[in-house]
Amino acid sequence: MKMKLGISSCLVLAATIAKVSGACFSTNLGYPCCSNTKVVVYVDNDGLWGVENNQWCGIEEQTTSGQWTGQNQGYPACSHCNVSYVDGDGEWGVQNGDWCGLKKTCSNKTNVVSQPVQQQTQQQQTQQQQPQQQTTTTTASDSKYPANPPPVSGGAVGKTTRYWDCCVASCSWKENTNAEHPVNVCEKDGKTVYPSFDWTIGNVCDGGKNGYMCNDNQPWAINDNLAYGFVAASLSGQGSQKDWCCSCQRLEFTSGPVKGKQMVVQVTNTGGDLGENHFDLQMPGGGLGIFDGCSPQWGNASAWGERYGGLKSASGCSALPKELQEGCNWRFDWFQNADNPSVTFERVQCPKELTDITGCVPRDDSSQKQLPW
Repeated sequence: MKMKLGISSCLVLAATIAKVSGACFSTNLGYPCCSNTKVVVYVDNDGLWGVENNQWCGIEEQTTSGQWTGQNQGYPACSHCNVSYVDGDGEWGVQNGDWCGLKKTCSNKTNVVSQPVQQQTQQQQTQQQQPQQQTTTTTASDSKYPANPPPVSGGAVGKTTRYWDCCVASCSWKENTNAEHPVNVCEKDGKTVYPSFDWTIGNVCDGGKNGYMCNDNQPWAINDNLAYGFVAASLSGQGSQKDWCCSCQRLEFTSGPVKGKQMVVQVTNTGGDLGENHFDLQMPGGGLGIFDGCSPQWGNASAWGERYGGLKSASGCSALPKELQEGCNWRFDWFQNADNPSVTFERVQCPKELTDITGCVPRDDSSQKQLPW
């Protein structure tokens, strides 16, 4: 397991704590700020505490961007909401023997207790003892997301395919959308967003350019029957590409193993190869399609599977960049490796969870149908 803090580590109350002045909350209590560590070993009403040189120190809470804890550090998102550990970056769980970050949409979380610790040498044997006090982090058990979303009523009929080509999406060009801000474009690392994208940066799939799809344009599960994500689309009866770009659609799958499940997706891309009412679901390892921006971005072209269709099994996800493995595993987990299921769909107002990622909000979004949750 990749270690943030050893899960099996024993925690011992420090007997002596030096008092040193500093510049965070702990200095008002007579303790220094942590200068290096971000490992939280104790939580109380004052804040987050760490230990450096066998002395207590205060950790300043940080706000980490992204849709889950540790996203920008390369950790995958948890498919559950069970808190195993809390530190300055956020809330963490354990999945498949490794750390994963809890999504911001999690609401049904188990309690987590952080206890004091004294650092010891590798030669010393640690010994568990009861902490003098405990602080429990909890969240409300009620979720705004329905376990069984109400069906799409009176929607249009459509079809789906899947892809992930790492290219700049068409809705990232301001000329292609009516939104005030087009879809974000990232640098080669897939996470550093260009503050102002234009033709001088260009699309990697146009050859020798420096713009890429952002890693966080992956799907994720909200619960067993609801997921959020992004698509390329061609729509009938909803205007032109400028109107489609950045719009959000509620899809209800009507065939295959995901029949009855739903996704709320934002349109980030369009394409001349798409048919009428066609949604090309973005999922890493779903197939490159016409263009290949993934080889220049990540190398190892053979890891991406068949050009159309992508990987054959979940085992192939481990060969993809770790930043994209969560979205790849989603396909074989929540999506149950469904093969191009049909849908009924309707346009809806965009959830903030999606627009926070893309940076794109349609100008007419407020006039659209609200989600029923």
